[in-house]
Amino acid sequence: MAVASHARDDEELRAGIERWLHSHVADLADATVAALSRPTTGLSSDTVFVTATPRSGASTEWVVRLPPAGAGLFPTYDLGDQVAIQNGLSAAGIPTAAPASFEPDPSWLGAPFMFMPRCAGRVVTTNPPYLRVGWLADAPSATQHRLIGSFLTNLAALHRLDPSTAGTPMPIVALDATLDRWSDYLTWAAAGAPIPGYLVAARDWCEENLPAAPPEPTVLWGDVQLANCVFDDAGRVVALLDFELAGTGPAEMDLGWFLALHEMTVALNGGDLPGFGDRTSMLATYETSLGRSVEDLRWYQVFALVRSGAIMVRIARILAAQGVDDSWLTRGNPTEGALVRVMSEE
Repeated sequence: MAVASHARDDEELRAGIERWLHSHVADLADATVAALSRPTTGLSSDTVFVTATPRSGASTEWVVRLPPAGAGLFPTYDLGDQVAIQNGLSAAGIPTAAPASFEPDPSWLGAPFMFMPRCAGRVVTTNPPYLRVGWLADAPSATQHRLIGSFLTNLAALHRLDPSTAGTPMPIVALDATLDRWSDYLTWAAAGAPIPGYLVAARDWCEENLPAAPPEPTVLWGDVQLANCVFDDAGRVVALLDFELAGTGPAEMDLGWFLALHEMTVALNGGDLPGFGDRTSMLATYETSLGRSVEDLRWYQVFALVRSGAIMVRIARILAAQGVDDSWLTRGNPTEGALVRVMSEE
């Protein structure tokens, strides 16, 4: 999420990464690391692209991910868990950036970090929106159709996994406990400032309408977005990225997150890509691959918007501390309109 600039010195990072490679990666023991680049600079994490060139042999591309240098979106960052989840999912047949490594020693780069291969392929952006600008918007309808189908079938494949296959102990968390945790997060994110009324109302609605018998829990990706994928030229998924919000719960939590954010983007941009089809066709693709019908999807979409809105509250507080006007949070925020629309559905 591109919100704030990074505060780390790039030359110090470059030199530290180079030293770490010399000590930890045999094939790169004499490699030179060129200048670094970043896909975004933001609050979620500090992601750095690395090109390593050995004295003999071809250059290779890598990704280093660190916690944010300053205030972040979340109280804690456990990159070790993310590495274990990525590697475990890869071993189970889910495409991720693997093998990934975790370095707990902060002496190399000033903080623990994860190191993984950079997956070759195409990505889409949310700013500018991929629905209107970029290679996917310009692609033939058949490519768009293939991409959304590949995305949904890979998501369902992940949801067919047992949590014990995810590479790290992932406790099964009851749905009411997950709701409580996000309610606590919303309070923390507000940092003493008033919470927007539409989020309070939606959170209360989730408490009052909690599904009585949710589906069996599975592995959850967490931040299910097309922008967190790498695709090949034909539109097929190469890798799922960003497991910062991974956990366990009903598969509908992930699907609700994707649909809520995607449909909000569609509303803001005046329509979807022609090759994506409608909501009914998306659900049919997903359910066929999952092997069952989804349940209580409206509730999970509302909960997704509460969670996304809570993160927006945290961003607003960080920006306010930097002197940036945060009135967008309560005036014209698209999350409010999306909640009104979803909560009014029958």
